[in-house]
Amino acid sequence: MRRNDTTLLDDYCLQLGSLLERRHTEHALTAARHNAVEAARLAEEAMVQAQTADRAKTNFLANVTHELRTPLNAIIGFSEIIQSGGGMGDHAAYGKYIHEAGTRLLTMINDVLTLARIEAGKVELDEQVVTLGEVIGASIRAVSAEAVAKSVTIIDEGGTDALIRLDPNRMKQVFVHLLSNAVKFNREGGTVRVSAALDRPGALTIRVSDTGRGIPPDHLSRVFEPFSQVEDHLTRENDGVGLGLPLARAMTRMHGGDLALTSQVGVGTTVEISLPAQRLNPNSPG
Repeated sequence: MRRNDTTLLDDYCLQLGSLLERRHTEHALTAARHNAVEAARLAEEAMVQAQTADRAKTNFLANVTHELRTPLNAIIGFSEIIQSGGGMGDHAAYGKYIHEAGTRLLTMINDVLTLARIEAGKVELDEQVVTLGEVIGASIRAVSAEAVAKSVTIIDEGGTDALIRLDPNRMKQVFVHLLSNAVKFNREGGTVRVSAALDRPGALTIRVSDTGRGIPPDHLSRVFEPFSQVEDHLTRENDGVGLGLPLARAMTRMHGGDLALTSQVGVGTTVEISLPAQRLNPNSPG
C-alpha cells in the first residue's frame, strides 16, 4: 500500500473515530439530560408530598389542640367552682359536665392510640360468631342521644340477621364512627339508613347512608388520611379530630374487608363496608 493511501486511511479512521466519539458523547449527554430532568421531577414530587404531609400534620396538631382545650377548660372550670364552694346546688350538673368532658377526652386519646397500635400491627382481633344485627343495634343505641339531639332518624332497613365471625367490639367501633359521622354531618331532621345484603360472590356489604351536606369531589381522597381533615380548626362546624373514617377503614381491613365512600354535595354520603364471604357462618339465615 502506498504512503498516500495509508495517510488517507489513517485520516478516515481518525474522522470516523471522532464522529463515533462525538455521537457517543451526544448520546451520553442526552441520557444525562433525561436523567437530570427525571431526577428533578421526582425531587419536585417528593417535595410536594413532604409539604402536603407537613401541612396535614400541622392542621392535625392544631385540631387536636383545639379539641383538647375545650373539654379541659370545662373540667378545670367546673372543678374550680366546686372546689371554691360556689354553686352549691348545682354540684350534680357540674359533675355531669366534668364527666362528659372527661369521656370526650378519653375517647379522643383512645382513638389516637388505637390507630397507632393498628399501624404498628399490635392489635389482635377477638373473633366470635355473632348476629350482625346485634352489633349494629348496639352501635345505633350508642349514638341515639346524638341523633335525638339533632332530630336525626336512624333507620335499620334490615338484612342484618346474618351470623358472622368477627370481633364484635372492634366492629361496633366501626359502626359507631360511621353512624356518629352520619348524624354529625347530617342536616337537622335528616335521616340515616343502615342496610346489609349479600352480593353475588357471597360477600356481605353493609351500607350507612345519610341525607347530609355531602363531601366535595376534590376532598374525597382526603377523608381517609389520619392527619387530614376537610375542615380546619378555624372553619369547621363540628368537633372531632378526623380519625373516625381512618380508624373504621383500618379495623375493617383487619377483618379482611374494606371500606369505600361515595358522596354528592347537597344529597348525602354513603359508606359501604365489604366483608369477605369466609366470615359468614355457613348456617347463617341471611
